[in-house]
Amino acid sequence: MDTGVLHGLTIVVTVLAALACGLMLAKTPRVWLNDSAHLQLWQDSSWARGPGPMMVGLVIAAAVSVAFTLAVLAPLETGWSAYAPLSGKTFDPGQPNPADRIVSALLLGLVSGATPFLVTADLSVRRLPDRVVIPLTLVALGLIITGSVLGALPMWIWSFFTGLVAIAFFAAMHLLGRVLRARTMGLGDVKLAFIVFAVAGLFDPWAPVVVLVVMMLIAGVWALIGAVRARQVRGVTIAFGPAMLSGMWLGSVFAPIVL
Repeated sequence: MDTGVLHGLTIVVTVLAALACGLMLAKTPRVWLNDSAHLQLWQDSSWARGPGPMMVGLVIAAAVSVAFTLAVLAPLETGWSAYAPLSGKTFDPGQPNPADRIVSALLLGLVSGATPFLVTADLSVRRLPDRVVIPLTLVALGLIITGSVLGALPMWIWSFFTGLVAIAFFAAMHLLGRVLRARTMGLGDVKLAFIVFAVAGLFDPWAPVVVLVVMMLIAGVWALIGAVRARQVRGVTIAFGPAMLSGMWLGSVFAPIVL
């Protein structure tokens, strides 16, 4: 099949996965919020109960799938090779097979579709719902394992490894904050860490570092704006989930370009 057609199909599958995820979340806030007060806040928001979150998820999916195809998949199909005269070996880059394309499209699509709902929930009710984050994490883990078994690219190993390291690091930060009685990472942020950094690992081995930097910059600017508006520094808190998710997409998309 023509490479351009394959790229197009990868993008279409990503957008369809985002659409399916968005439709499911848009129709079931009562189930995944699982709190009457939070549900009332959600229903009081015309943005939250409207098509906005689902449409934004589709835009994210389209943009991310194009960037992933052009920056990650397409360069591997140029057919280049490198000859190492000292070792007498020729090195060829791995090329994506159908499993790499389909599984990565499903993963990116599902996370894209869920992103606006998670951001909206964290901003409106200051909570990352477990009934979204945990199933999404388990599905992501299953897709990564499937990709590592059936796929031909090493990105699955990087994705799995960076996701595990991230959740361990964020859990340690959370526990340190509990011991010191300081505000650090919430449990919702810890649970979200695997998804954020596993997605970044698909784009580039160093993308998680870029994501971490971008995430902290966004959170820092947001906290500064909050402090200025409140006219005080002490006691100002922010929802960290939106910074994590926006940092994930911005850092992942630009990492293959800047590195």
